[in-house]
Amino acid sequence: MVLSPENLRVNNQEKFSELAEKQLSENSNSDKLFQGSVLRHLLAQTKMISQIISYIWLYAESDPLAKQARHWFQNPTKNFDKLENPTVADKLPSLAKLMGAKPQEQNIYGEFLSKVFPDIKDKSKGLYNFPIFNKHDIESGIVLFKTDAATANGYIQDPTPNSPNVLTVVIAFPACPQFSEATLTKEELSGWLNNRDSSNYTPDNSYIPVTF
Repeated sequence: MVLSPENLRVNNQEKFSELAEKQLSENSNSDKLFQGSVLRHLLAQTKMISQIISYIWLYAESDPLAKQARHWFQNPTKNFDKLENPTVADKLPSLAKLMGAKPQEQNIYGEFLSKVFPDIKDKSKGLYNFPIFNKHDIESGIVLFKTDAATANGYIQDPTPNSPNVLTVVIAFPACPQFSEATLTKEELSGWLNNRDSSNYTPDNSYIPVTF
């Protein structure tokens, strides 16, 4: 039997429909799995940013890189790099460049991340995937970063009529409380910094900032 082009098209459509229906029945929870994956990624971002801030709080007085990173968070729209003939990406704020960096990169942002996460410098571990935010989204201006020193709970601002395609991530960056048993101890902060439990996304102590 010879099939016409029209019959072949219809036959292929029927096969495609049968295959799609089979895949849908076999993966009835695919949407839930996808949503869970997106949520897990957001929670991972929350944890990584919180642990970066924990490192700054612990070592800003002893580690020059931590002290420098503190300035990035305190001045989220400023570029601290002094480069000749900078590219558009080079002109981004230092905080944005940190959010788009990887620990293995040979620059100040990669070096800092490798200090915060020394055990995952060369390879992602569990929920730790770098960069924290998509570099293209940062460089194209889809995502912007601000910090808020008046809160310990950061958030994402909805797009506005003036910036309909931009998400603004507001990172909580309050002053570090005086270490004490009544607020936060160095042991608690260090414990959270080194926490690699993939099922634990937020610190137990409410003085440690979280975002989202």
